[in-house]
Amino acid sequence: MKALWDVGTGSVAEVRAELAKRGQELAYTTVMTLLGRLATKRAVVVDKAREPFVYRPAHRRESVLRDRLREFVREVFDGQASSLVLNLVEDESLSRDDLRAIERTIAEAERSSDRAAAPAEPPAVDGAPRRKGKR
Repeated sequence: MKALWDVGTGSVAEVRAELAKRGQELAYTTVMTLLGRLATKRAVVVDKAREPFVYRPAHRRESVLRDRLREFVREVFDGQASSLVLNLVEDESLSRDDLRAIERTIAEAERSSDRAAAPAEPPAVDGAPRRKGKR
């Protein structure tokens, strides 16, 4: 899937070439079988209107990664995402830049949460927006 996401839309030969760039030298028939299996699982869409068939991902990489991560957290960390993050931080495998990026993401999430939690100002009785200050 990673190779197909990088190619975007491609034939078996194009996906095979992308895999070769990554150090995976696979036979043409092997790549064709893999793409066929992914199509059966509805992970890949096949355009059979022309030869050679053209394949494209059925789902965006980001949505698949998000779903897989949620499944991983549910299965391995009993649904506790904080346990995953704490384990990563405690493992010391994160660089200083990684930690700063996490801090920025947390800060942005907190700001978004604060904005969402703020009560909306009710509309004026006549439907016109309220004016600030004295009348």
